[in-house]
Amino acid sequence: MKKIAIVTGASRGLGRGTALILAIEGNYKVYATARNAEALAQLKDEVAATDCDGEIIPCELDQKNDDAVIKLTSKICALEDKIDLLVNSAYAGLFAMTPHFGKPFWERPISVYDGHMDVGVRSSYVMSKLIIPKMIKKKSGLIIQISSAGGFLYFCDVGYGVSHAAMDRLTLDMATELVNYNVKAITLHPGGAQTEITSFPDGESPKYVGRSIMSLAEHADEEFLSKANGKTLLTAELANRFGFKEDYDHDGSINSARLEATKFFKETMNKPLAQYNLEAKLPNYADSNNKGFADIFSGAKEQKS
Repeated sequence: MKKIAIVTGASRGLGRGTALILAIEGNYKVYATARNAEALAQLKDEVAATDCDGEIIPCELDQKNDDAVIKLTSKICALEDKIDLLVNSAYAGLFAMTPHFGKPFWERPISVYDGHMDVGVRSSYVMSKLIIPKMIKKKSGLIIQISSAGGFLYFCDVGYGVSHAAMDRLTLDMATELVNYNVKAITLHPGGAQTEITSFPDGESPKYVGRSIMSLAEHADEEFLSKANGKTLLTAELANRFGFKEDYDHDGSINSARLEATKFFKETMNKPLAQYNLEAKLPNYADSNNKGFADIFSGAKEQKS
């Protein structure tokens, strides 16, 4: 039987890459959710054009509409015997903050904060809350939240950091309550990405992030998953452990560079965070919150959900 996955935010970016990899390389049946029905239909056709055994089930969905989310998740849970994997990838914060680069939070609209929180940490909480009972019933399941190092380092906007710190904590606290049910929750921190929206130099591709998730779902043993439960993992470390890389990284040099770059983040993660460390200095917010940095997110001005 095919394994069943739900991937939110699957019309573009990391969510799309994840849905694509799970269907094509993992032969999953993927319920792919997003507001853009046309993009989901294109994703379905792209998978159907291959010789894989996986498939995409397009699910037009507004993650801010709780009634619609309840209706969809109830339908999926009624149709499927079990749900193997939930990937919470939907996030609207980039669109909310991009027009306001260079401004401090008190000069940005209140709606920017809501943009980070509503489709992001709140929608991940709601989806998890609705799918977990099905996983508990089968005593099996994996939930992966896609987050960011902005959860422990200042990056771009106050709301960005708050939402991703909350996402990381959501995983930890869910895992704490799920520990006796053989359902696991893990946070994934990709590096800067190359998507329709963002253009970080040498950034991670959506497929690369998708292979990180498939490695956890398909190749990680129980010992590793138990250790990772409730924790935050870095994509480059998973690439090194499970031996995948970018399609264009022929000699592995890009993976090696990314793994080297994770050392700073690992050192930071393993120390008391700045808010708990009296000796830590505040970062320079202008390093990432400036009008020039907005060019990296230029796609957020043009893309529709």
